[in-house]
Amino acid sequence: MNADTQPRLLFVGSNPAWQSAAKEAAARLGAKLDVQPDVRSALASMLTLNQVYQHVLAVAPLRARAMDALAGMLDEVTMRPTPLLLLGCSSSGTATPLACVHHPDAGAVITALSSGRAPVHPGEPPMDSAELASTLHAGGLRMRFQPILRASDLVPIGLEALARLHHGQRGILHPKDFIPLTVACGRERVLTGIAAARTFLEIGARLRETDLFVTINLPLSTVMNEFAIRRGVELCAVAEVTPKQIMLEVLESSTAPDLDKLRAALLAWRAAGFRIAIDDAGPALPHWRALLDLPFDALKLDGAMVKDPGQQELLKTIVSEARARGRYLVAEGIEDQACLDRVMHLGVDAVQGFMFARPLPAMAVPLWLDHWNRSRSVRP
Repeated sequence: MNADTQPRLLFVGSNPAWQSAAKEAAARLGAKLDVQPDVRSALASMLTLNQVYQHVLAVAPLRARAMDALAGMLDEVTMRPTPLLLLGCSSSGTATPLACVHHPDAGAVITALSSGRAPVHPGEPPMDSAELASTLHAGGLRMRFQPILRASDLVPIGLEALARLHHGQRGILHPKDFIPLTVACGRERVLTGIAAARTFLEIGARLRETDLFVTINLPLSTVMNEFAIRRGVELCAVAEVTPKQIMLEVLESSTAPDLDKLRAALLAWRAAGFRIAIDDAGPALPHWRALLDLPFDALKLDGAMVKDPGQQELLKTIVSEARARGRYLVAEGIEDQACLDRVMHLGVDAVQGFMFARPLPAMAVPLWLDHWNRSRSVRP
């Protein structure tokens, strides 16, 4: 079998019986087995190895945070969604989608590998509002964090918080799979509150230890809500971080807001110490020019526009007008050197995209930072 096409399995743990069963199962399947002693090592290996795993086999018991981190890496960072197999457990007791094997037997492992839970099928009936509510109530919302880098030297300076929904039957759902329903059934504010609380819980320690900032997406209705400002200040106090380390991204809206009311709201947020950014400035935000005259601190350029050669004139116009108003500029969607060179030439302040990192579970963020800083130190 060609080494490039040989199936690969990742084993996570140090239990000898399960490692033996995994090795035997891999041998029977003609698969290569990679072994990592613990979850931290497994996460680090996924950051440095551009590899497709057919399955990851992890030995129970695992803390929920570790299991979610593994599932998050497999969903976001590896080249395709990879099923997670929990060894030594008969049921998961968690919303993280996985299959379980109770007995340390190669045959049982092979059976589970062939019948492990797959990602959500496109033909599955859509989720309804009751199912969404129960998943949120059960703690199914998880956060990922995509690094933001200073454009001039590619030093990490921040993280964008991005929501995912871990569903026990449907798998890990991305925003397109649950945000429209959230808005339609009036739960946008509830979801935003949970996402903000989880962001502080999962990344607060990292913010306290460094000078990184984190960006949090807020719908326009929340930005205009006075109670949300007080709640934001409370969350910062509990997490022992300063509002200055928080940049709020006002989610796009195709309808121009009441500019006078929005101005007053932005000034109130800024008075509390928060920074505010216009999110996804580009073709989908036709009133971007009017927003530039409001007291925003930053502007995030729409990733689709950044990557589209046919939108470069609009990109240049937005950058020029934002620069004239002293706005901080972040270019999203940077996937290759050509795209990076293009926005660097325009003079953006910061960049983010798959070229540098995919969205990461919180447990993998310090590992990525170490890996990135080491790789920068050896570059010519």
